[in-house]
This record gives sequence, structure tokens and C-alpha cells, in this order.
Amino acid sequence: MTRTELAVGHMKRMSLIQDPDPSPREPPRPAGMRAVRPGWLLAAALLGLTTPPTTAAQEQEAAVPEAELVDRVVAIVGDSAILFSQVIQRENNQRAVGVQIPAPGTPESDELRSAILESLIDEMVLLQAAARDTLLTIDDELVDDSLQQHMAGVEAQYADRAALNEALRLEGLTLQSYREMLRVQIAQGMLIQLYVRTRTGEGEIAVEVTDEELRAAFEARRQFLQERPATVTFDQIVLEVKASDSAKAEARVELEGIRERALAGEDFAELATTYSHDGSAQAGGDLGWFRRGSWIKEFEDVAFALPEGGISDVFETAYGFHVILVERFRYSERKARHILIRPATGTADRGLVRQRATELAERAQTEDFRALVEQYHDSLEPDSGTIAEREIAVRLPAAYLAPLTAGQPGAIAGPIQFTTRGGLDAFAIVRVIERRPAGEFTFEEYEPLLQRQLGEQKRLRVHVDDLRARTYIEIKGT
Repeated sequence: MTRTELAVGHMKRMSLIQDPDPSPREPPRPAGMRAVRPGWLLAAALLGLTTPPTTAAQEQEAAVPEAELVDRVVAIVGDSAILFSQVIQRENNQRAVGVQIPAPGTPESDELRSAILESLIDEMVLLQAAARDTLLTIDDELVDDSLQQHMAGVEAQYADRAALNEALRLEGLTLQSYREMLRVQIAQGMLIQLYVRTRTGEGEIAVEVTDEELRAAFEARRQFLQERPATVTFDQIVLEVKASDSAKAEARVELEGIRERALAGEDFAELATTYSHDGSAQAGGDLGWFRRGSWIKEFEDVAFALPEGGISDVFETAYGFHVILVERFRYSERKARHILIRPATGTADRGLVRQRATELAERAQTEDFRALVEQYHDSLEPDSGTIAEREIAVRLPAAYLAPLTAGQPGAIAGPIQFTTRGGLDAFAIVRVIERRPAGEFTFEEYEPLLQRQLGEQKRLRVHVDDLRARTYIEIKGT
């Protein structure tokens, strides 16, 4: 088993399983990586950090002088050892990102190093459990993509390749050995991420998060939260352009023929690339790994009923007609490809929906808008939402920008023509409900996020404690 190490954030007993601060700030970057040890993995998986090699100046500032360090085993976890140098490396990395580290030999230093060791033990038992689970597999393509992104980030921190090579030389590495080491770390980090997700979900471990805990977490994070941006809240009536019955029949027949070719042995991915109307066509219809809640219910019901390697019958959703190939299983997840054929719509179809939307916009000026939403909204698009003003142009169709930027509460705009996220033509009538200026976040606004995060932390803590109870652990002390 490859050993890795990474400097991670604030080292308390629970630090291993805490999410990074939920504010939009980028977490601090640890300084250097001198060895390849298990502590790196879970930190990378949960925090998504890349650790570039240190420069000579960083090395001099952050590291404990090698002459002063006498390495020894400080803990045995299963069949693996944790070394004193790993604890010191984690401590040095904290120092390198500005954390005040107590002087060695003080009670505060002893407490910090004990907390670091506990975190390393937690990481090791999770790594060992993930490695034992033979049902967990990581896609090589995902690993390679992540490796390229990590290496690009590392290289961007140096003036040129020569400077990077010199930094690596100081670490006793070459560019090739660093890439190989990083690839292993990324793959194992993804493995731990997958293990944690499959073993600590809401359905796996029951925990309770109290109001007192939520409020305490909010107060602890409050000073780090950025200002809440100005927002606009709106509701809408969305009418999608529907295909005629004859167009639907043509689409079904077309997809039935494609399905027969797949059943006869033609490559499903190539068929998806050639014929699918979905955005995944360029990837051969690949949807990756997903669990329930990722797609609409009708789609998931078919996908999760198929055997591994099975190809579904043609079935219809609001997006069109689908065929699914389930390639692999793992626990409550599926890896699948699919082909989508959308029935064609024409000018006449759009004209009818535009006319209907225009009539609804006129009625909305005098009638109860919410009642009209309940009666006429006909789309998988949400019928209401709140969005930061600065994100309107990024997250919503361009036609929404003017009414949501300038409209005052009660203003009604439309019909707005746009294309839904599912690729369907649609018209919307939009009402501005509320505009809120920028200001501080309230507890009520942050409570759902805190509820999720604290629940995840508690479930992981319960699971890690169970793993520790079933693992031989001998702590020799720091």
C-alpha cells in the first residue's frame, strides 16, 4: 500500500472530518511534501488540496532542521506505522501557512502533536478500509484528468520548468517521480472519497444534530463568512414547447432502430456520439457514476432496474425518448451511458406556446400570480428561486438578465423565450418577489448548510470510531 502525507488544516480531534469553511474563500495552501505517507490521502479527498514542492526559502522557513529530527515510530495502525516525522511534517505545514505553533516541550505543543497523531490514525484506518473494499473502483480517465489539473496548478506557481525542477530536486524528486507519486495519491484520494460517500450516507448511519450545535457552529464560522451578496427572489410560469404526437412517434421509431443496433453488437458509445441529442453525446453518452437523486425519477427508475450490462427499452420523459446502458454497479451507484432523441418541434408549435404565454402574462397583471403558477407552470424548471444579482448573467438564460436586474418587487415580465437546461424551447412569465441588499448572513440562511455539514461530520466520526475499534492500534506517543 502506497504511503502518502499532506499538510492539512486546523488539527483537532475532529479536524479530519470537518468540511472546509463553507465561505467562498479559497483554503490556504500547505507548503511542502517531503515524504509519501497516508496522511495526504484523506485530506486531499476531503479538501481537494494540491501540495507543490517547496522552494528553498519555504524549506528554510517552515521545516524543522533535519539534524534535530530523530525519527521513530509513534503509532502502529493495523500493519502500518506512523512516524514522528509525519507529525512534524504536518506541524511544519501548519507553520508554513501562518498558524502559530507552540514551542516544543510545552504542554501546548504536546497537545497539538497528540491531536495531529489522532488525525493521522483516523486517516490511516479509513485508507486501510477503502483499500480492503474490492467493490470500489476508480476510473483511470478521471484520475488522469485530475492529475493534469493538479500539475497545471503546480507548474503555474513557478516561473518556468527549470524552477520547478530545482524545487523538486530539493525534495529528492524528479518531475516524473513527482507525477507518478501524485497520480497514486489522487487515485487513493478518490478511493477514500468514494468509500466515505458509500459508507457514511444518511441512510447508513443515523445521527442527530441539535439546535445548540448548529448555533455554536454558526457563531464559530460567522467571523469568516463573506458578506451575503445582494439577491433577488422571483417566481415564474414556464411553458415548454411540446412536440406533436406524430413527431413523438417518429422519434420513438428512430430510437428503437438505434437500440436494435446496440443489441446486435454495435458500440453503444459510438451510437450515442452519432445520434444522441443530449449534451453527453460527445462523451459517448457517458453519465459517469450516479446515485438516486441525480436525475429525474423516471430516468432513475429505469436505470436502477437494469442488470449490469443491460440495455433498457425505449422510454419517454419530459426531455424526449431514452435508451440506457448500465455498464457497472457499486453499492447504491450506477455507471451508465444513454442516448436521447428529442422529438422535433417547429415554428407552429412555438407560435402556439408563445400565444398562450402572452395571454398568461396579460392575466398576471390583474390575477393572483401564485395561483397562475400552480395552475399553468409546465416544466421541470423550478417555479421559484433566489439568486445573487451578480450571478444572474452566469447562471440564468440571457433573457432573464434585464427583468431580474431592474425589476422591482411585484414587477412582471414576459413572455421570455429561452432554452431549458434539458434543451427544450420554452417561454416564461417572471415576477420579482423581493430584492435584498448585501449584508450579513443570518443563522436561518445558513442553517440548511450547517445541518448537512454537521450531519456528515457526525456520521463520519461514528464510522471512523467503529473502524478504530476493530483495528489494532498502538500509540507510542509523540
